[in-house]
Amino acid sequence: MVTVRRRRNGLYEARLQREGRRFSVYGRSEREVRRKLAELERQLALDQPPPPGRLTLRELGERWYETERQRWKPRTASDYRTLLDRVVYPELGDVRVARLTPDRLQRFFDAIPGRKASQTYRLLHRLFAVAVRWRLVAENPCDRIVPPAYRAPRVELPDAAALSRLFTHCLTSPDDYAPLVGLALLTGLRLGEITALRWDDVDLAAGHLVVRRAGQWLRGEWVETEPKTAAGRRVIPLGDLARRLLARQRAVVARRKLAAGPAWCELGLVFPATDGRPLRSDRVSAALRRLCRAAGVPRLHFHALRHAAASLALLSGTPLTEVSSFLGHSTPAITSSIYAHALRNGRVTAVLEQALVGEGG
Repeated sequence: MVTVRRRRNGLYEARLQREGRRFSVYGRSEREVRRKLAELERQLALDQPPPPGRLTLRELGERWYETERQRWKPRTASDYRTLLDRVVYPELGDVRVARLTPDRLQRFFDAIPGRKASQTYRLLHRLFAVAVRWRLVAENPCDRIVPPAYRAPRVELPDAAALSRLFTHCLTSPDDYAPLVGLALLTGLRLGEITALRWDDVDLAAGHLVVRRAGQWLRGEWVETEPKTAAGRRVIPLGDLARRLLARQRAVVARRKLAAGPAWCELGLVFPATDGRPLRSDRVSAALRRLCRAAGVPRLHFHALRHAAASLALLSGTPLTEVSSFLGHSTPAITSSIYAHALRNGRVTAVLEQALVGEGG
């Protein structure tokens, strides 16, 4: 049982009773004290686990999260934290695991809209698999329901002529983000890969770049990891147009560094923000919308540039295995499943340059 009250000295107090013991936390506002209370409940779930018959899903979830998260990628840990706090706990957090019947779980998943249902299902299935291993439950209740179905919408790309207009515009536009978008069309790099790219990874003389890492902003912190798959660590050849874009980008970086002065943070990034730090995805998205509008091309999301590079290469006759290696997919089967609509039956870099300048150039 939890009670929250305001004391005479103005402080708020929250009291929690657990297994015959009483705990208190204090704060200057009710919001602060409830935050401290949530942290206390997490700690109690870890340090003082109740008997299996009284174990709630929140208590199990916190034990699982704190024990297992060191084995996850940062993005996975962040996504799981959000799903637990915003989706699972509000509906099921106080339910005892022993009373969590398949029909209740089924109704819970059926009420979650869109892709979030399948994401939550995978989280809870993983959680209960560990609980079975820990012998806290006899079986995984998620095995007794119909899993939520979700099919990602197919990415609809502009035709080759429109993509060519966008790329040609990037070659000539004074927009500081034009080299980034142009290089993404030529290389199919993921957003995290291109924003974490450093000049040490680029060899213009030899004509290639190396994908060694991916980066992302998570809860206000820049986090870098290995590429998404083992195959994601790869060497990408650079044609004449890619070298031209990168040479322009050196000038952009030099200008930004001069303008920032002492505020510049030198990280050696190829595509830094105006202060040298890593770019945020919203800045890139806004720039892509601006460039599409200027080129007279329908609005695109950044990942569509990767789809465009892959589809153009496949439609131009590049073998599936070469495109798969170029994109950093773990197997050609993944490439085939994503780009089946573009498959036909070639060299990726040369093909892309020809496709992007040949249609509208």
